[in-house]
Amino acid sequence: MLFRERLINVQYKLSDTEDSLADYIRRNSDTVAQLSVTKLAQNCYTVPNTITRLCKKLGYSGYAELKVELQHANIAPSIDENQADERNLISKTFQLINPEREQQVVSQLSKASKVVLFAVGETAYPVEDFTSTMNAFNHKTLFFTYENQMIYELEHTKNLVVILVSLSGENGQVLKMAQVAKAHKQFIVSLTHLSENSLMQFATIPLYCYSPKRWRDGVNLTDKVPLYIILNSLQNRYLEMFV
Repeated sequence: MLFRERLINVQYKLSDTEDSLADYIRRNSDTVAQLSVTKLAQNCYTVPNTITRLCKKLGYSGYAELKVELQHANIAPSIDENQADERNLISKTFQLINPEREQQVVSQLSKASKVVLFAVGETAYPVEDFTSTMNAFNHKTLFFTYENQMIYELEHTKNLVVILVSLSGENGQVLKMAQVAKAHKQFIVSLTHLSENSLMQFATIPLYCYSPKRWRDGVNLTDKVPLYIILNSLQNRYLEMFV
């Protein structure tokens, strides 16, 4: 994954210092690609250990690997996401499977009074499949596509895990559910394409797949397979409790 993609993926667990450092690298990637770790630390008023720690959180072996990627990104041609092939989508999505994050979600799933999911349109199909399997094991997982039913649960049931799915992260109905869930202090899990988006801002824990929007001749060809991959991984993590 590129630096900016890695950053989105781990943003939720960065300290303020690490967040500022990452922002500096993002805005000055050309320069940083040529700097020693000591010089970068001086420029950011921090210490080399902080830079190394950030690199590890981003999934790099160290600062040297980060520099190599920045150098490559600065000379490589940009990729049109509409041309991304399925193997690339699947490969990047598997890289986004995060056992630590999944375990945090599973821990909440086991303690929740109910697990409620909301999605609309074609995104609803993989979510409905996930719900059906989960409910067969815990008898407390519900899937909603109607706003009023979902809002009733959010407002009248305590200790929910709320899983909201929108590839764009900008669907108005899904964002409305996020706002209600946040207002009632529910535990929110978002699942979106790996991007800066509105839905992830509401999430207690954000999950990501890699499925950029793709159109051809006015038809939405956005791939749903990455959604299935992330949901299936989360489901398998949960089912490990029953082994």
